[in-house]
Amino acid sequence: MERGTSFLFSGTKFDEKKFATDFARFKDKKEADLLEDELGLLDSGKSEPEPEIVAVKKRKRKAIVSGTVEGFSVFKTSSKPATVANEQNYQDDENGTSKEKKELYRQIERDALFRKKYNIHISGINVPSPLKNFSELSSRYGCESHLLHNLAELGFEEPTPIQRQAIPVLLSGRQCFACAPTGSGKTLAFICPMLMKFKHGSTNGIRGVILCPTRELAAQTTRECKKMAKGNAFRIKLMTKELARSADFSKLPCDILISTPLRLQLALRKKKISLSRVEYLVLDESDKLFELGLLKQIDSVVKACSNPSIVRSLFSATLPDFVEELARSVMPDAVRVIIGRKNTASESIKQKLVFAGSEEGKLIALRQSFTESLNPPVLIFVQSKERAQELYEEIKFDNIRVGVIHADLYQIQRENAVDDFRSGKTWVLIATDVIARGMDFKGVNSVINYDFPDSAAAYIHRIGRCGRAGRIGEAITFYTEDDIPYLRNIANVMSASGCEVPSWIMALHKQKWKKHRPRRDSILTKPKNDQE
Repeated sequence: MERGTSFLFSGTKFDEKKFATDFARFKDKKEADLLEDELGLLDSGKSEPEPEIVAVKKRKRKAIVSGTVEGFSVFKTSSKPATVANEQNYQDDENGTSKEKKELYRQIERDALFRKKYNIHISGINVPSPLKNFSELSSRYGCESHLLHNLAELGFEEPTPIQRQAIPVLLSGRQCFACAPTGSGKTLAFICPMLMKFKHGSTNGIRGVILCPTRELAAQTTRECKKMAKGNAFRIKLMTKELARSADFSKLPCDILISTPLRLQLALRKKKISLSRVEYLVLDESDKLFELGLLKQIDSVVKACSNPSIVRSLFSATLPDFVEELARSVMPDAVRVIIGRKNTASESIKQKLVFAGSEEGKLIALRQSFTESLNPPVLIFVQSKERAQELYEEIKFDNIRVGVIHADLYQIQRENAVDDFRSGKTWVLIATDVIARGMDFKGVNSVINYDFPDSAAAYIHRIGRCGRAGRIGEAITFYTEDDIPYLRNIANVMSASGCEVPSWIMALHKQKWKKHRPRRDSILTKPKNDQE
């Protein structure tokens, strides 16, 4: 056995004589290989040193190894063409992705500038871009032509700020709670997406529910909804007392139902109505609906709307913190839309405070303002239905066309009072807060708070009956000695909307109030027997 190969068999004893033929064969093979290499060197005319021969063999081994494994190689050098191609594809994908990201960032920046222009403030994830104009309803969301025609026919040329943002949010299937000034077009902002999504009338049950805090607002919303749906076979119903008591909605086709919470709860208790297919639920004037007296009714309606894909939305001119907390508990992924500053009055309303001293002083100041500059139509707000009736009795013979509305009147009397005021038969309407929310009286020039409002929110909603849709309005608030501790709360609202407020009022301590309803003297200057 050769000395060079003896290390392979160290520690093992072989019988060389027995395996002589095998050893001879391997020896001959090795000698033949060496002779072949030498002949190759001689043919090339080069005599290379021994180390170079080893290097050549190493290169050959690399080539042989890489060639024996098809489709895969552990050596980087053998996969260069594939790697280059993969890197090129990766770079192309990365460039495409980066372009998409850049365009997305540009769009976000454009949207932010647009929102800033219209004083739109949002919070939420992946908020849709606001509308530039109503024609985008067709290009972006496939709006039916008859809806665009109805918008134009009703005089809607450009979307208002709340409509620019709330409509895309709801059309994207996102839940929403929105706060916008009075008279800013909130009703259209939730009616339009509803009609666009439904497209056509159906007999599969109620698909949309709109809750309003008062019957007057519910009736007004029904009228506006029917105007927008003109030309399509939508079945839009107002929940009346008769319907709530006796109607069987399984046999009465209805697409959109508009109601007060109490009447809808009554119908649910009688089990003659199903809300399991409702796709859109709107709470209009939501802060009023979430007050303690209505909260249980709202809860029963929300639970009855059991469709897992339902889109809920809240709209109001005032959005207190507790309402936001309740909204987030029900709608954790909702988009928050605020127009202007939260809980402020419209800047188109001129506001002023007038010190009247006493109840008698307020009546004198009211008559004096009528004598100097009566600019009808005028709304007068008082704090109770008894005081509304008393003020009506005092001024109904003052050669002024005056009406009154409060909760003690029959429904037909309330409807007539509103209709007469709309048509101009009455110039002055005395009211409680029953019509302070949402009611849209075209062209109301002045609002007089005869009794000091019981909260800042009540003040915002009261004076919001004038100065609507960009018109100019005037709001006068009488106050007495009893009201001075609460002046600062109203003064803050006035200051936030750009009105001048005396410095001494702004220096007053801000009271933490829930409801400011002091016991006031009677308005009547004559005994009731004499009045009769």
